[in-house]
Amino acid sequence: MAASDVVISFMLLVSIYGILSLGLNIKYGHTGLLDFGHVGFYLIGAYTAALFVLGPDDPTDFTTYVVGLGDVPVIGTWAVAILAATLLAGLIGGLVALPTIRLREDYLAITVLGVSVIFQRVVQSETWLANGPDALRGYSPPLQGLFPLAMDTLVGPAMFGLIVAVVWAIATGALGQLRDGSRWPLDRVYALTTFSLSRLRRRTDALGSQSSVAAGAGAVAGVVVAVALAAFDPLLAVGVLVSLYTWFVALIAVAHRYGDLGRREWGVGVGLGTGLLVALLPLPVLDAVSLKIAVTLGLLAVLVAAYYYGVTRVAWMADVKLTVVAVGSLWFVSLWYFLLPLLGPLGQGDVSGALNVLFQNVVWVLQFGGDVGIDYYVAGIGTLTTKVDYSRFQLAGFVLFLAGLYYVLELTVQSPFGRVLRAVRNDETVVQSLGKDPFVYKVQSMVIGSALGGFAGALWAMYAQGLTFTTFAPRVTFIALLIMFVGGAGNNKGMLLGAGIFWAFQQATTQLAAYFPPAIRVNIQAFRLVVVGVLFLLVLYYVPEGLLGGTTGSTGEEVDG
Repeated sequence: MAASDVVISFMLLVSIYGILSLGLNIKYGHTGLLDFGHVGFYLIGAYTAALFVLGPDDPTDFTTYVVGLGDVPVIGTWAVAILAATLLAGLIGGLVALPTIRLREDYLAITVLGVSVIFQRVVQSETWLANGPDALRGYSPPLQGLFPLAMDTLVGPAMFGLIVAVVWAIATGALGQLRDGSRWPLDRVYALTTFSLSRLRRRTDALGSQSSVAAGAGAVAGVVVAVALAAFDPLLAVGVLVSLYTWFVALIAVAHRYGDLGRREWGVGVGLGTGLLVALLPLPVLDAVSLKIAVTLGLLAVLVAAYYYGVTRVAWMADVKLTVVAVGSLWFVSLWYFLLPLLGPLGQGDVSGALNVLFQNVVWVLQFGGDVGIDYYVAGIGTLTTKVDYSRFQLAGFVLFLAGLYYVLELTVQSPFGRVLRAVRNDETVVQSLGKDPFVYKVQSMVIGSALGGFAGALWAMYAQGLTFTTFAPRVTFIALLIMFVGGAGNNKGMLLGAGIFWAFQQATTQLAAYFPPAIRVNIQAFRLVVVGVLFLLVLYYVPEGLLGGTTGSTGEEVDG
């Protein structure tokens, strides 16, 4: 599997857990409601969506459930299923809040945790409801039958145009933010990639916002690509162009974020990333399990000790202790993504194969090497079989959902309603003195946060294509809490960062475990929960405000205004 395919899977999970954590952040980060039962609404959303798209129950397939609406026109579609899952989770969240919201914070957390366990046990024990302890299966995600896309029909160009529209809009939106105040001459690039729609920025209404310009540019790019594919079929050229554009924006983002660092800060960061790679090398190189564990742990201990010595004894390094870790992480990921996949082919003297692998990882929008699709010959690289697979389309949809919800939540928390929520979190008496009822706002916060949990559950049902009750254990809530505290409670952007860090850790340990025998591999994957728990404690102790920090509170004047 190409490294780009691993990253696609990683980003799908980040999108789902990003939305799940945004819901918890509304409850706790913005309102101060500690909900240990957030996974219960995730469960309600997942099972509701699945029951909407499943066909009527067939006793011969050994699956039993209360209702399957998949054959009902309009009702049995994923759009209605996601809407129903979101509304039902929000409604039940409001009903749960009515008798519990007046409880003290710790009692509320425990009570809602109990409610979520009741939800899970009902699904497990009531076989007639959703197949009981066995998996609920037999449904497919939307439009999957159209993939891999064929470009000789109108459907293929239109679907790939939709993918390009989402990718282009998000990259252009990021470029627009990076352009403001940048020392790089990006105005012409921005004007070109927005198809001159950047002139709308002069307007003071909604059309002049950065988001509107990015959405318009994405729509234009999608239409142009769809028409070009239908007329000329330049699939590979479009994939290269769109992929290179995203890499360009990523490089600008790195330069914008870390361009002011000095050589010694860059040196320490690159040294940390390289040191981590060297520490992990014994895993694929050594044969004896005991030896590879001992040497790897020893090298990791040396690396951690050197970092600890640096941040405690060197003043300038203490000031940039998290920055150098971020630089080291970027360097390590770059080596893993671009360099390590080349070592295998190069070791066998297959230069063409190495260039082929590099090309696949650079042109991440497309998938290569399948047995279905359109053949291309790229001079100097070799014969490539190119196709647009479903996971890229699904990622575009999930990222679009995540970006849309993030944008709406940012508007919400900056509105008078959001200021009241933060005031409720900080001091309810202030809110009461201004004539507002904290109880009403708490219930509304629970409804919104639970609805987002149900939305994430519906996306999980679509991604997993099968549900079991064990997936919705209380640990999911604690993972969402970890994501929230790592990113910064009350900071919506922190939810995206926290979800990225958590799933990067999960993906990395999964790949490392592949170097061990199956018996030890299971123990390593189980031990990850211990590591996650320790990480949770370290974050709470050393960075209680999270990596991006939380939001400030609202004053009485801000609420009253």
